[in-house]
Amino acid sequence: MSESQLAPEAEAPPRVPERLHAIERSEADALRRWWQRLTLPAEALKAHISLPPWPKGLRATLRRCDTNEAAMLTEAFRHLWHQLPDTGGEPEWRRNRRLQAWSCIALVVAELREERPRMPLGTALGQQKRETGKPCMSELRFQQLMTSRTPEELVQRLRRALALIDKRGVSVVHLADDIALWWQEYQGGVSPKPTQRLGFIWANDYFGAAAGYRQDTP
Repeated sequence: MSESQLAPEAEAPPRVPERLHAIERSEADALRRWWQRLTLPAEALKAHISLPPWPKGLRATLRRCDTNEAAMLTEAFRHLWHQLPDTGGEPEWRRNRRLQAWSCIALVVAELREERPRMPLGTALGQQKRETGKPCMSELRFQQLMTSRTPEELVQRLRRALALIDKRGVSVVHLADDIALWWQEYQGGVSPKPTQRLGFIWANDYFGAAAGYRQDTP
């Protein structure tokens, strides 16, 4: 049996109580373990799992990709795909949808250098930037992010968003769940409950964070 088949059972990390709207808890655990092996140096990785890190070149190759299709061909993505729970017997159209969503997740999550469990992206972007009284991401750019219409736009804008917060301080799981929810809505699966839609979730987190330091002026 291969390492990728053994890893999910042998190396399950402690679970962090993070909200999930579009991915399963088992998928979240597999994703975090994948990101840790892809990103963390050997000494830091030992605090989480006993498996060795993957070669640095894998992450670099994935980060150079600009499209989902390119990401699917990388060794880094193959590691992730094989560690995700086996959905066995699903129709081809659903498998293709999962491939698209998870390749997009891999493209963006690979940008993170450090994570902060339980920290949503919207909250991180809305936090104050170096005592300036302004959020890390301007409202204009945040609105542009929320109105991303294509996968290419989404990836590009999320990468820019992460760069604004030094590619750290966000939960890998929250980020992946946001992307999966975007894909779910992009493919027609919009929740009938407004509070479970991505636009509301991002806006609520962003403006909630900004409210902590901004004062309305007349």
